[in-house]
Amino acid sequence: MEHLPTDIVDAIKDQDRLNTLSQTIMRAAETDEDFVAIVEAAALRFSCPAALILIADYDENWVQAVHGMAPEVVPTRSGLFVYPLVLKTDPALILNDPADQSHLTPSVPSFEGKPVRFFAGAPIKVHGVNAGSLCVIDSKNHHDISSEDAAALRRLANLAGSLYELKDAARGKVSADLALSRAQKRHSMALRAGNIAAWSWDRKSNTVECDNVLREMLGLPVGEVLTWRRVLRAIAPETRIPLLRRFRAALERGEEYQCEFKAANTGKWLLSLGGAYESVLSPEESGSVFGVVVDISVTKESEQKTRLLLRELNHRVKNTLAIVQSIAGQTLRRSRTSAEFNMAFSGRLQALSAAHTLLSDEQWGAIALDRLMRSQIAPYIDSGSRQVDIHGSAVYLDPDEALALGLVIHELASNAAKFGALSTRVGVVDITVACSTDGNGTPHLELDWVEVGGPPVMPPEQRGFGSVLIERSLDKIIGSNVDVDFADTGLRVHIRMPLRFC
Repeated sequence: MEHLPTDIVDAIKDQDRLNTLSQTIMRAAETDEDFVAIVEAAALRFSCPAALILIADYDENWVQAVHGMAPEVVPTRSGLFVYPLVLKTDPALILNDPADQSHLTPSVPSFEGKPVRFFAGAPIKVHGVNAGSLCVIDSKNHHDISSEDAAALRRLANLAGSLYELKDAARGKVSADLALSRAQKRHSMALRAGNIAAWSWDRKSNTVECDNVLREMLGLPVGEVLTWRRVLRAIAPETRIPLLRRFRAALERGEEYQCEFKAANTGKWLLSLGGAYESVLSPEESGSVFGVVVDISVTKESEQKTRLLLRELNHRVKNTLAIVQSIAGQTLRRSRTSAEFNMAFSGRLQALSAAHTLLSDEQWGAIALDRLMRSQIAPYIDSGSRQVDIHGSAVYLDPDEALALGLVIHELASNAAKFGALSTRVGVVDITVACSTDGNGTPHLELDWVEVGGPPVMPPEQRGFGSVLIERSLDKIIGSNVDVDFADTGLRVHIRMPLRFC
């Protein structure tokens, strides 16, 4: 402690504070989930990867609870964690780049091998003395911290202090066991939900008391006296009945309940936790229901997006496996040697892979046709080559169209590199893209592949799988057709297929 400022050393060694620590706070050997919930709520509030509760004793600091770090690697000897002990008027100590703060004499701790660049800490007051601090840390700066965030951290620290007092009272006051149990459950539920909003329902008067945060979540006006029915009307009908069933069943069994529901006015998805608790000390309060609510809209949106992506991925994997199976079988039947099979099959797999990469980059949405063609042709031309000229309309393809057309372009490019225009330095492939509509207004792709300047073209005596693939790859897309002309000047291919986008 010799490197700490005098006021902090005096605060740590204060005899009243040390007496309170020894009489009130027990260093538990096992993890206390109530305090873990507090540090998790603090980390969530600040979007930080790590948070902890540190108790500053006379000869050492120790960690009560930690999130995002193993307890044994927490740098408890860093003086930075005890600076909040001397806060008087400010709700919390908020620092970016603490290493650059000239008034901080101790070394700055590290997190995951990097110096801590953001620190926020608030003192934990127990029976009138600052016993420790609630801290959040990150290895990167946070410049969007508001005064509300600092106040929220102080409230969580106060809640931790209240929890220490409650646990101390529970150990020493048998007559207040039930009242303390109710308070602990109320605090525990608030902590698990991030301490975002709280409410209580008086079943005798049928009135609901809540904070303005919950009113904002439900789209209810500030100051209005709320009844139970008024709150229920603020819940979307499709989630109201399941909520009521679970709520009533839990109350009948005397259990806590947990249920997700949607707010009718704001569209937010919310998680509610609560229960009814009987009172021995205050019979008039018996039957009251307490609960907390946390906004889980972001989580629900993420879950929905994940489900959609998984369904799309499952569909694409099945389609791709069917395509690979078909290509493998056809290639094997038409290959004379294993080396010929390996070369042809590998090229076609690479064509599928290139198309999949583009589609993944666009999250399996529409992709530009010119990007698809360039990715398929790139392996067969030199970088910066002008042997391929793509021009015409901007066309976008859906995933099925892209996979089918990608195989066709690959076969055309591979054929041109072996036998056609791309097999010589003077050959050119001219690709024209156009978008047209038929009599019903359905958009169609019109693609012309024209090779010039290559070796003389002769129609093959026996059609290979590449030729078959070129003509049949688009069979699954109804209304498509491929015309192949082995002209004297070079191969000419005309592709026509319906489009979703044009």
